This record gives sequence, C-alpha cells and structure tokens, in this order.
Amino acid sequence: MNSKAAKIVLTVMLLIGVEQLASPHIHHIHASTVILNVGASGQQVSMLQADLQQLGYYTYPTITGYYGSITQTAVARFQADYLLRADGIAGPFTLDAIHHSLVKQQLVRETYSYTGTPYVWGGSSPSTGFDCSGFVYFMFTTFGIPQARTTSANLYTQGIAINKSLLRPGDLVFFKSINTGMINHVGFYIGNGSFISAISSKGIYVQPLDNSYWGPRYAGARRLY
Repeated sequence: MNSKAAKIVLTVMLLIGVEQLASPHIHHIHASTVILNVGASGQQVSMLQADLQQLGYYTYPTITGYYGSITQTAVARFQADYLLRADGIAGPFTLDAIHHSLVKQQLVRETYSYTGTPYVWGGSSPSTGFDCSGFVYFMFTTFGIPQARTTSANLYTQGIAINKSLLRPGDLVFFKSINTGMINHVGFYIGNGSFISAISSKGIYVQPLDNSYWGPRYAGARRLY
C-alpha cells in the first residue's frame, strides 16, 4: 500500500472512530466522550429523549431532538433518582446510568416469564429450577451483566446501598433470618413496592416487600448495575 492510500485508510478509520465516539447509543460503549446540554440538537438528543420517555422521565408529547428546559428537567429528575449530581447535563455517568436502567427495565419484564418455575436449591436455570441467588445470576448473565454464581449474602456486599425510598426496578432487595440476622434471601425489585424472587413454596413469585412475612425480614437493597 503506498503512502497516499495509507493516509486515506487512516483518515476513514479515524472518521469512523469519531462517529462511533459521538454516539452514546452504539452499544453504549463510547458514552464517555459525549456531553449533551441545553442548546444541543440532533439525533443524539432525540435518542436521549426516547430513552428517558421509556423510563418515564420525558413526558413531552413529542420527541423534538432539541435539548431545552423540558429535556434538562427530565435528565435532572433521572439523576436525582439514581444518586447522580442533578445538574441536568447528560454526561458520561448519566448516559451510562440511563443505559443500565433500560437494561434492567427489560430484565424485570423478562422475569415475569419465569413465574412458577420451581424452586431448586442451588438451581440457576429454567430447565432445572432456581434458588434465589441462582435466579439473580441467571437474569444478570442473560442480559450481559457480569456476575459470578454466588450467595445472597455475598451479593449483599456488592454494589451500592440504596435507601428503600429510592428503589428502582432491577435493584436487588435482601432479607434476613429473624433468628440470626444473617442475609438469606434476595430478589429483584420490580416497582410499586413489590419484588420477584425464587421462594421454596412457590418457585418464582411476586410478593409485596412489606407483607407480614417479608416486611420484618427486610434487610436493605443494593444497586449492582
């Protein structure tokens, strides 16, 4: 390859790289270079608005593609709910958090399809059954979230602690033994004060966090992704 051709190839590669880096929606890998703020416009803003709409934060009737006060407010509301600096600027951490929230939203929807799958101690597959931590492991890995097969007690040491009032779908909720205080159960928070998990009596099942059985055993919540 002569020097002129090599320069052309290099230029094309650089242009492709810049285009990928400019979009937070190409596998959400290159969001670290993107900052969207008031006054921005275009496809990236439209995609941001669509994502926030899906999560319930952008409530304007149409996707405008313009980053005005409505989009700024939607971003700030999301940031406040997800323990980020609520400045209304869609930077790297915010874009990554939005992506994670969308993944967990899909994950939670998918959990319902396993309702009634039998409980099996040590199980982590719909073909064999699940225990509580095995269900978490299966769902995380199904959606590409790195996680080792481990126990509910170990999961409780991961991620960041989340106050009950700030729970969002896909957060993990934990329960303890009344007798020992040890963590012995985990499930996915699904919204509206409920969670889904594998329990010995019913398999995969949805229950209220604050019912007479689980309420006294609630130990806390963690956000792992």
